[in-house]
Amino acid sequence: MKLLRLSYQDLASGLSIDSCDFFSDLNLLVGISGAGKTSILKAISNLKRIANGESINGVKWDVEFLTTDHIRYHWLGEFEVKKARSPIKIEEDEVNSNDGENKVSIIRETLLKDQEVLIARNQEVIEFKHSKTPKLPSYLSCIELFNQEEDVFPVRQEFNKMIFNPLKFNISYSTFDKFLRNYEYNEYNSLSELQSSQLDISDKLLINYQKYPDTFEIIKRKFLDIFPQVEDLKIESLKPFSLTRSGLLKNPPYIQIKEKNSHVWILEPNISSGMIKSLMFLATIELSPDGSVILIDEFENSLGVNCLDTLTEDLLVNYRDLQFIITSHHPYIINNISAAYWKIVTRKGGVIQVHNAADFHISKTRQKAFIDLINVLEEFPQGVS
Repeated sequence: MKLLRLSYQDLASGLSIDSCDFFSDLNLLVGISGAGKTSILKAISNLKRIANGESINGVKWDVEFLTTDHIRYHWLGEFEVKKARSPIKIEEDEVNSNDGENKVSIIRETLLKDQEVLIARNQEVIEFKHSKTPKLPSYLSCIELFNQEEDVFPVRQEFNKMIFNPLKFNISYSTFDKFLRNYEYNEYNSLSELQSSQLDISDKLLINYQKYPDTFEIIKRKFLDIFPQVEDLKIESLKPFSLTRSGLLKNPPYIQIKEKNSHVWILEPNISSGMIKSLMFLATIELSPDGSVILIDEFENSLGVNCLDTLTEDLLVNYRDLQFIITSHHPYIINNISAAYWKIVTRKGGVIQVHNAADFHISKTRQKAFIDLINVLEEFPQGVS
């Protein structure tokens, strides 16, 4: 997927994102704290949730994107607004995906493929390819309702290539269960099948370690280049793992490192967060499907200068046709990524706007560009309203 353009409104909270375009490879969202950078990532992530059948109170969206086969889709819609049960907005109020009584209905929705209307919907009727359909659940998106149709299936497939904040190591219970049952992951008969799966990056990394050591070796070599004091890296349990009577996992697999001139393996809880985050970023690049959209909030968190250098370079040398949309406040990252990739985020009241560096005549030279950016942001002092 290549995300081309997005506009988004949360009618329940009054927050909106004006129509913004995205670069096909790297988008660095920069702006003051509270300007709305994280809100943009969450809005994009919400589209994936809607495509997979979740209903989100008061959301209105308009998005255009290209599939990996270079087919252009345009999807727009709007959920009704229901008053939150609590004055404090919580996840249960935001996403009404449990009992039918609390689900919010879609008021209108349209899906176009190469400018041709595939689906047109209002509160009374849904038309698929200009033919009325039987009454269908009002709280499910048309992407979910028609996901088996040839023209619609690629849409959800592409949205499922969106990966949000993948930089923590957390193996899922389902992956543990397969290990406990001694499955050999027969469904992943090739590395490309593993990459294309819907597993989290942590699960992919563990399976990759077990089944595709050559690819794990690539990840490990890059990791050792960043941390030359480390001699080896593995992901293993200290003992065969099993379940307790209460269903808790005993002896789970850990990321482990061994430093040079030492025979002791250091386990994940004692490994720096910067090391873990660097490893997961390298795994994300190697194990995501080609054409994935990678969303990372505050890319620099926990990363030292030694990490930032290599990982920033990996953002720029994009050999897997990935689209990165990341946020950062760190001068090193901003200075080392050309202003041609910047998306400057400003906010006035509840309205978030996204601009290219050229819109503010920011210098093309890196030394002056950062100073120009600071001057621009001083003109937009508003963060959280």
